[in-house]
Amino acid sequence: MEVNDILHEDISKLNDLFIPDCFEGSVADLRAMQAALAKIVDALGEQSAAAQGLNRIITTADKLRASPTHTLYLLKDATAKNGKGEVIGLLKVGYKHLFLFDERDHVHEVEPLCVLDFYIVRDRQRSGYGRVLFDYMLHDMEMHAHQLAIDGPSAKMEQFLAKNYEVERLLRQNNNFAVAPQFFERFADISTPAVAAAVGRFAAPKPHSAIANVIHGGASYYAENNGDEERLPEPLPWAPPAPELDDGPNWDDDDYQPEVACKPPSPERPSTLPVEPEAGAPPAAPAAFADVPAAGLPSGASTPASGSGAAGAARRDSQLTDKGYFDVKFYHNRLW
Repeated sequence: MEVNDILHEDISKLNDLFIPDCFEGSVADLRAMQAALAKIVDALGEQSAAAQGLNRIITTADKLRASPTHTLYLLKDATAKNGKGEVIGLLKVGYKHLFLFDERDHVHEVEPLCVLDFYIVRDRQRSGYGRVLFDYMLHDMEMHAHQLAIDGPSAKMEQFLAKNYEVERLLRQNNNFAVAPQFFERFADISTPAVAAAVGRFAAPKPHSAIANVIHGGASYYAENNGDEERLPEPLPWAPPAPELDDGPNWDDDDYQPEVACKPPSPERPSTLPVEPEAGAPPAAPAAFADVPAAGLPSGASTPASGSGAAGAARRDSQLTDKGYFDVKFYHNRLW
């Protein structure tokens, strides 16, 4: 199929459906037209990549079908090749989500219309065809040249914009895009400084802390870190309200003393340990420690818990209970 049979307008617009405007025909004609048009688009895309020195082809028929937000404009010369027509230029645009920096190093999160590929065949350059194709796109998209983002502009593209649209220079970005300085005029009120955002636990709102109030001077610390109005926590009630008593004592009487429920006293800790007699042995009467000689020792000999002389007697008396038992809290075994 010839170009004039496929494209009926001088400038045709294609989207992901890959069907030119004003096309009429059967399903078989549609398939044949798309196959012939795909060859034309692939050939132009390959020439454009070679002219710009790119490592990969940007514009192909398959990529256009897979990109619903992209639009391809094709420019033809209907009189070329003895009236059969020839496609002499392409322009592909599309919307991209970008982070762009202005001249004040403020970052803008925008989704502008981007020029993704622009090419005029070599023997038709510097003849005004590029201006015709670019003007058609701007009119169709209702845009101005300084509102566009250019993907990897070449030196020829910069010259083209400066000559035809008064875009004297471009601000190149780290993402390979470039924009005019006037691009950021409409985003002057929503720009934000390019600072690293807090992440992780540092980005979470800080809970209210009584200790922080003391250290940082009241509830203003909480308000500064959470964006809330300064406010202090409501104080707790000093005491629960007294229950209502129908028949009770006179609470206004100054001499009244309420009864306090006390715990019963715990049993006194014994100061002695009784010795249980052996089975079958007669019960022995308690005897003072001083009257019971140590087993295996002669009378008057000292034991580890006893002393000799007046000092020993005084020590033994202080270690006996009022009933004459030896108080175990004073008895210690020798460790060495």
